[in-house]
Amino acid sequence: MPNGADYTFTKHDGPATLAMLDEIAAVYVPAYAEPPYKPHPMFSFQGFTERTTRQAKNDGFSLVTARSHDGDLAGFSFGFPFEAGRWWRDASGSTPPAEVVQAPKFAVIELVVATPHRGQGLAHRLINALLEDRPEPHATLLANTDAPARKMYERWGWNKVADVQSYPGAEIDEALALRLRG
Repeated sequence: MPNGADYTFTKHDGPATLAMLDEIAAVYVPAYAEPPYKPHPMFSFQGFTERTTRQAKNDGFSLVTARSHDGDLAGFSFGFPFEAGRWWRDASGSTPPAEVVQAPKFAVIELVVATPHRGQGLAHRLINALLEDRPEPHATLLANTDAPARKMYERWGWNKVADVQSYPGAEIDEALALRLRG
């Protein structure tokens, strides 16, 4: 297992992401097979690749990968901008703060680290690399309240701003926001 200094970080745009989609799916699928996530088609290889194919076509889409010294994909994070006024699809009726909704923001869609590479600060380095130099005043993401990552985000300065239910009957996630500038 490499130490934290033995990773190479690379930024990719949407077309480059699509070219490596199977490789990032191979890291994603096992991560979402672990508790607290429940079996669901959206966490499958097909669900992830179909969704990510759509997302990678958004203007401003960005992926950051981390590779170990031997070239293995150790983790990744990606997202894309939400224009002012846009928010997560939500069936819960929760109301996020206007200052976040009315501002442009960068939506972090995924942050995944392969099991052998966890516990070394790689997730924090990935999300920092994804968000560095972003022009938006805020970043936002959705977090499963039972996932270990939820507490991690809080330690990194993210704050809960709303509850989000992606579709009727879905579990409620927390929408978190981080001020990037301003």
